[in-house]
Amino acid sequence: MIKKIIAFTYNNIRYRKRIALFNNLKKRNAVDDKRNLNYQIDKLSCVLEVAFENIDYYKKFKFSTKDFSYSDFMGIPILTKEIIRNQTSDLVSPAFFKLRDVLKNTSGGSTGEPVTFFQTKEQKLHGIVNYLLALNQNGVHIYDESVDLWGAERDMYKTTTRFNLRSFLHNKTTLNTFVLSDEIIQDYINRLNEIKPKFIKAYVHSVYEISKFINKHNIKINFIPAIHCTTGPLYPEMKKEIKKAFNNAHVYNFYGSREVSAIASEIKDKKGMFVLYDNVFIEVLDENNKPVKKGEEGEIVVTTLNNFYMPLLRYKIGDRAIKGDELEFGSLKLDSVTGRTLGVIHKKDGTKIDGQFFTTLFFNKKGIKNFQLIQQTISNLQLNIVKSDNFNQLELDAVIQRIKSELGDINLNINFLDKINLTSTGKIMYAYSELES
Repeated sequence: MIKKIIAFTYNNIRYRKRIALFNNLKKRNAVDDKRNLNYQIDKLSCVLEVAFENIDYYKKFKFSTKDFSYSDFMGIPILTKEIIRNQTSDLVSPAFFKLRDVLKNTSGGSTGEPVTFFQTKEQKLHGIVNYLLALNQNGVHIYDESVDLWGAERDMYKTTTRFNLRSFLHNKTTLNTFVLSDEIIQDYINRLNEIKPKFIKAYVHSVYEISKFINKHNIKINFIPAIHCTTGPLYPEMKKEIKKAFNNAHVYNFYGSREVSAIASEIKDKKGMFVLYDNVFIEVLDENNKPVKKGEEGEIVVTTLNNFYMPLLRYKIGDRAIKGDELEFGSLKLDSVTGRTLGVIHKKDGTKIDGQFFTTLFFNKKGIKNFQLIQQTISNLQLNIVKSDNFNQLELDAVIQRIKSELGDINLNINFLDKINLTSTGKIMYAYSELES
């Protein structure tokens, strides 16, 4: 209780604007499609007005921003990663005067397809608040004690964390899950049972591996958390395994990206994933860039609603989803998100490396458009690479060296491709093992 009071006090003093926005948003009904669509369109109107008046790339697509139809909006062409790479200067607003509030970022996490873009502090604020909103919609009190089963390359083998003031003030503990072995998993289970967090945020494959260990060894977990899963689809069999391990805990899927932050989340006691409408406007389109119908699968196209320096309008993010509502003007609900997936890679010593680690190696690698790492045997792996026009062998060599230094004595076959093939269900497996898990 004392830690919770400290977290409450700290956040309400240090992040007053964040908490005020969160308190306003949580009063709204997350499933009121009519009201939330009107809210979205009002925000969209403001973004379009700025884009049409100030951003060179969008000036030629003008229409009335006060009274526009979805047909008007679809006249704006789809924005791709390639366009952002090649025309970055034409996609930013020279009229934006708070340049100290502009933050440079790079995508490349799950897609392996790096692109540099610019976010604003306002966009970051709304991204965090919508993440907090998703917690609230899943019965989590944002000041409750929590554990992050997360990863950082610089902390690959640090399983114990020194005192961290920031984590203490947020009532949070972080356990690095980029590397997992039986010993590390057992240590983390002991620590979880000691902390008894009300909430766990986790890479989906990390918490899945830990859950399989718990169930296999019949280990008793003495608390019931809410578990927030991200960085990949939460498949039904994975959710079942996690729920079993954590005493039938509430386990839910959250979808976001580095480019736009919070996108959609499951909500407790409701089916599907609900779009975080304060942060993004979502479309689900077919191969001809036409809207799909409810129950059909298509490409996710995102428009950011809180970035007035470099708004992303109709950005094809690289994921797919099944449309979950009958709205004609975008979508506020997704039945599920499909597309990119990550697994784990096995080492000879029995440890497992989360696939998210390998995607971080490709951050900001301008010469590598896409990648896929496949483990065929314990010692033989294949790295598929799609080059960009800026391909640099030295850049790739550095990545290869890092992979080999992590995995040890392996044979790594490099294969250059024109594209990474989809699976039969339309997914891309970016890092996975063909070995039995």
